[in-house]
Amino acid sequence: MLNDAHHLRPKTKFDESHPEHQTHHQVVCSPSRRKIPVPSGVSIPRRDHDNVYTRYCRLMLLLFKPWFHASDLRANGQTWINTFRQFHESCGTHIVSIMDNMQILHECRDSRDDHFAQR
Repeated sequence: MLNDAHHLRPKTKFDESHPEHQTHHQVVCSPSRRKIPVPSGVSIPRRDHDNVYTRYCRLMLLLFKPWFHASDLRANGQTWINTFRQFHESCGTHIVSIMDNMQILHECRDSRDDHFAQR
């Protein structure tokens, strides 16, 4: 149904605590109107660099783990790394594939840079 452009799009109301819950709602976009988000600013941390791995874990949780309040992202006293590992084990293969593709993009850029450095 989500990939069929001829069906009505599912609508979701905001939680009652949301300031716009009476006037706004979310609608799943039709396939022809979907967008690919392109982050701007500081690059996405790499999972293969120990010095930014904690930032990587935190960002992946922010992007892919459902949350309403910041406290939903991890339990009190738990590290970002442990929380991410638990999430990674339980999330769907589609999410893992997206995270893998983000890492592959870094590796492709490394290969490109190595190629031009050898010229």
